[in-house]
Amino acid sequence: MNVKGHGMHLVRRFRRWLGGPRGRGAAQGETRAALLRSVSRPEDSSGTGWDPERFIPLPNQTPFEMLRVYRLLRDAIPDISDAVWTWKRLCHAGYTVSATGRDSSQAMEALAAFDSRINGGDGGMTGLLDVFYASLFTYGAAAFEVVPGQAREWIHDVVPVDIWTVRFRNDAGRVEAYQLHAGEALKLPRELFLYIGLDRDGTNPYGRSMLRALPAVVRIQQQLLADMAAATHNAGWNKLHVRYRPGEPLPEETAEAYQERVLAELGRLRELLGATRPDQNLVTFDTVEVSVLGGSQQHQLFYDNHKAVEEQVITGMHMMPVLMGRNYGSTETYGTAQFEVVNRQVQTVNRRVGKLLERLFNLELSLLGLAARATVTMKGNRTVDILKEANARSQEIAGTLRLLEAGVIDLTKAKQLSAGD
Repeated sequence: MNVKGHGMHLVRRFRRWLGGPRGRGAAQGETRAALLRSVSRPEDSSGTGWDPERFIPLPNQTPFEMLRVYRLLRDAIPDISDAVWTWKRLCHAGYTVSATGRDSSQAMEALAAFDSRINGGDGGMTGLLDVFYASLFTYGAAAFEVVPGQAREWIHDVVPVDIWTVRFRNDAGRVEAYQLHAGEALKLPRELFLYIGLDRDGTNPYGRSMLRALPAVVRIQQQLLADMAAATHNAGWNKLHVRYRPGEPLPEETAEAYQERVLAELGRLRELLGATRPDQNLVTFDTVEVSVLGGSQQHQLFYDNHKAVEEQVITGMHMMPVLMGRNYGSTETYGTAQFEVVNRQVQTVNRRVGKLLERLFNLELSLLGLAARATVTMKGNRTVDILKEANARSQEIAGTLRLLEAGVIDLTKAKQLSAGD
C-alpha cells in the first residue's frame, strides 16, 4: 500500500470511529461534543459538573483565610521572612528581551518604551516583578492585570493583583478567575489576567504556598523561644553567695552587744564586696564563705532543640542553611551542591515567569500591529566556582565548533548550542 492509500485508510477508520461519514443528527453532534471534552474529570466535580455558584477550593480544602496567615508568618517570623526575601532576590536577577520578525527593530523600540511606561511611578517592570516574586513565594501564586489603552491599541499599564482576593470558578466548562471585592465577585477578563500558580496540585488552578507546611513547626519554634525567654529571665546571671559565720560571743559580751557587732561586721563585709572590681580577688578569714550560684550549669539543650526546629523551617522553605544565615559546619562540596540545587529551582520558577513576560510583551506588539515576536531570557545566578564554570563553558563552545567543522551540525544548530539551548 502506498503512502497516499495508507493515509486514506486511516481517514476512513477515523470516520468510522466517529460514526461514519453519513452520520447525522444528535448522535453525530454528541460524538463531536464528546471529542472536545476530556474523559478524566477534576477532583472537584460531580456527575453534573462543578457547581457554578461555588468557587473551586484550595488544595486539601485549605481555608482561604490561610492566605492572610501566610502573610502574617512572612512579616512576623524572622526565618520565614528571610527565606522569602532570599528566594525573591535569587529569582529577581533581571532579564533580556529580543525580537524577531519583519518589524523587529520597531518592536525593540516599542518594548523599550513599554518598559519605561509600565508602573512608571513605582520602579517600572523591576518594581512589578519585585511585588510578583514576593507574592509567588508567600502565597504560591502571583498575578498581573493588563490595563489596555484607548481603543485597545496599546497597553496603558500593568498592575499587580492581590492574590488573596482571587478565586476560580468553572463557567460553562472553562475555569474563570474572579476577584472578591466589597462582597461582590468581579469576573476578571481572561485575556488580560496573567496568573502563575506555583507547585500546582493536579487540576486545582491555585498555586500551593511553601508556608502551608510550616504553621505547626512555627508554633513549636515560637513556643521554644518563649520558654527560653522565661527560663533566662528566671535564672538571671550567676551570683556570688556570701556566708558569714560570726563565731561565738566574746567573754562578758552581752546579747545586745553581740548582735550589734555581728550586724556591723556583716554591713562592713557587704560594703567591701560591693566595692570589689571584677578583676579583684576576695581574701577573707575562714568565717566568710563565698560560692557561685548557677556556676555549675552546663550546656543547655535549648540550642539543639531550636536547631532541629530551624532545620524543619529551612526544609519547608526549600532553602539551604547558609542562605538563611546558618552555618552547620557543612563542607564546601556539600554547600556547592546545595547552591546548585537552589539555582536549578530558580531556573524552573523563572521559566514560567519568562513565559508570562513573553505573553505580556507579545500582547503589546500585537496591539501595536507589529509583525514581530518577543523572546525573554531570564538571567541566572553565577555558580560558586566562576573559573570552573568558565572553563566548562569554553570546552562546550570548542566542542560545538568541532561539530560544525565536521559537518555534523549546521550553523543554526551551532548557534543554539552556543546559546545553551
